[in-house]
Amino acid sequence: MTRILATTKIHQAYRFAIDPTPEQATLLRSHIGAWRFCYNTLLGLVQANWDENRVRKDAGEEVSKDDYLKVGHLDLQKLWYEKRDELAPWWAENGSSSYNYAHVHLAKAFTNWRKGRAKFPTAKKKKSSNSVTFMNGAIHLVDSHHVRITRIGAVKSFESTRKLYRHLERGTGRILSATITERGGTWTISFTVEVERHISETRAPERVIGIDVGLSTLYTGATPEGEQVLSVENPRNYQRVERRLARTQRVASRRQGPRKGVAPSNRWKKANARVQKIHTNVANQRRNLIHETTTYLTKNYDLIVVEDLNVKGMLKNHALAKHISDANWAEFTRLLEYKSKWYGSQVVRADRYFASSKACSSCGVVKATLPLGERVFCCEACGLTTNRDHNAAINLARWATSTSAGTSSVAGRRGEVRPKQQNLVATAHPDEASTETLTLVST
Repeated sequence: MTRILATTKIHQAYRFAIDPTPEQATLLRSHIGAWRFCYNTLLGLVQANWDENRVRKDAGEEVSKDDYLKVGHLDLQKLWYEKRDELAPWWAENGSSSYNYAHVHLAKAFTNWRKGRAKFPTAKKKKSSNSVTFMNGAIHLVDSHHVRITRIGAVKSFESTRKLYRHLERGTGRILSATITERGGTWTISFTVEVERHISETRAPERVIGIDVGLSTLYTGATPEGEQVLSVENPRNYQRVERRLARTQRVASRRQGPRKGVAPSNRWKKANARVQKIHTNVANQRRNLIHETTTYLTKNYDLIVVEDLNVKGMLKNHALAKHISDANWAEFTRLLEYKSKWYGSQVVRADRYFASSKACSSCGVVKATLPLGERVFCCEACGLTTNRDHNAAINLARWATSTSAGTSSVAGRRGEVRPKQQNLVATAHPDEASTETLTLVST
């Protein structure tokens, strides 16, 4: 029986599709435009002020720090309050929440730039910024099928929101904010919720699995004993719709699209909506498979070993970049790590130089080279012949359970031995472990 240690509060996201009426959709687009206008206006004022001070400084004038506009959240908010009547006399038509989050997002963009995490902020474009965030006081659930938004009214949801609604009824959840997005003609709402969860003792690593990711077989899982327990074929969601996507894009390209000084035609809007719908469906299918697989793994295994792949470097291979992007390995690992905190499992990243594919899972001999086209692993030393991904998954499972604390006998690239750098993600704690099976996974 799992012993409960404490109760903690975590931030969890809930995402639902909504069905606004045409009048509500118009009001939502007005809020999105107001958010974008506020963001771009404040960015333009800051840039103009900084450029003016730079010119004065180059001309030999004395410029103090007080001459520069500050870019903190409250500073930008104060600047908007001073300028809004002059620059946006219509500002009262939209809720204040949309403007407040424009200040927050712009301040965060400047912070990321100063710390070297991003480039200098740029203006938001209409075609790429189709979302608006509301604060917790401006949005709440009426029931499990309606969301009430300030100045918008009660918006019906396509699906039941009972998972979130029950948290709110019990008092174990509190909405912090909600972001409404329009993409491909589909409206969605994403809630950021503070949820209470029980912290339990971490499960002992009795059930261990190594996960090898690939392109033909998306996920291959094996135990340290060599049993293959997971095999998820790559559905190739993007490749299956490429021809249909190309046709719809050709149709849209022949319509009068948006350009400077020219509004897009209604026929282009309809054609572009078909293009965006295809992209949205592909993204939803990809996300659904990753969620189902990661939930299955974190509920049913105590210790999960994954590869520490250099995905950014792999994308430089233009022959495979499209397929690697469609597989979305980084998102798979990210979901595993945060879900493990919910269900009491542990996620371990194997050392990046651990030769899981080149090493023989039977005798431990490491091949000098192993071309990507060789899908069957053949060991010249012991004669083992097995599937390449299965062999790699076994090695990953054994890597975490190795009795050697410092080195691994099969670590290294081209046969060399490197220190094992075990990167343990923060241990997780479950409410309970599930024994349900994943229908999309064939073993």
